[in-house]
Amino acid sequence: MTHQKTQTTLAIFLFVAVLAGNAVIFAIVPHLTQDLGYSAFQIMLCYSAIATFCMLPWAFRQGIAGLKTTRLPAYSLRALLEYGSFTLSFYSLSYLGDYFTLPMHTALNFMTPLLATVVAILVLREKSHFHTWLALLIGFAGVLAITRPGMIPLSPGVLYVLGAAAGFSGTGVVIKLLCRSESSRHIAFYMLAMTTVLALPAGIAHWKAPSPEGWVWLVMIGVIAYLQQVSIASAIARVPYTMLIPLNFTTLIFSTILSYFFYHKLIDGWTLAGALIILAGTIYNTQRSRAIAAREAIIATV
Repeated sequence: MTHQKTQTTLAIFLFVAVLAGNAVIFAIVPHLTQDLGYSAFQIMLCYSAIATFCMLPWAFRQGIAGLKTTRLPAYSLRALLEYGSFTLSFYSLSYLGDYFTLPMHTALNFMTPLLATVVAILVLREKSHFHTWLALLIGFAGVLAITRPGMIPLSPGVLYVLGAAAGFSGTGVVIKLLCRSESSRHIAFYMLAMTTVLALPAGIAHWKAPSPEGWVWLVMIGVIAYLQQVSIASAIARVPYTMLIPLNFTTLIFSTILSYFFYHKLIDGWTLAGALIILAGTIYNTQRSRAIAAREAIIATV
């Protein structure tokens, strides 16, 4: 019991650290795009290439034999989805302003787990339940609360970040498929390496020679990305991922703090309410799904 409690505590700490890393990365990106003039394509190339470089010592220890896989199509699909999603997310932050803030960007990303459930139903043919669609409707109600159509101008950043959330939901499904046969380190390495290859053409085409300050921020993003991959794998290895989902709300706390210190903007009441609504839908969907799965497992044993 004591050992399990220690493992759970460590998993929570690691997962919160990953969420804090997300908030830091997304707080840095607007400075890179708006103030220093780097494109989302260049940022994406540096993000994936530097993180891949950090994983090379592990890859060399594995050797060619240790890196062999029969799941290249799935890895390729995941890399394509990751590249598109991260690029959209980074690009959306170039629109940061009065009608699209850092907390709004974070809150809209909370739709990812709900959309992932729908993708799993459509792609993996998982069972569809009433609570799933209800949770999705709750989530969209939260999106409407955040974006307030008709009350404030619709920023293009909103559309881009929602597109990113849809893409990230697809990556979650592919990861679920890969986890059946691949280790978490292999999944992380192939994602970063293949995303780097995909990012090369557009990244080079939109390359701007970084200043010393620019290199500091770009390297920081890449190192954080690497540490996140290691931490999330370690966290999920200790406890079920569903136990960690409610902690996603801490990202909003981190992004609100960083938004204030970096951009002098606080979270507004509508964004907070919308984020809570989306999170409530996510937790409801997760808990109902776990309860149904547990009941079906009992019936199967009988």
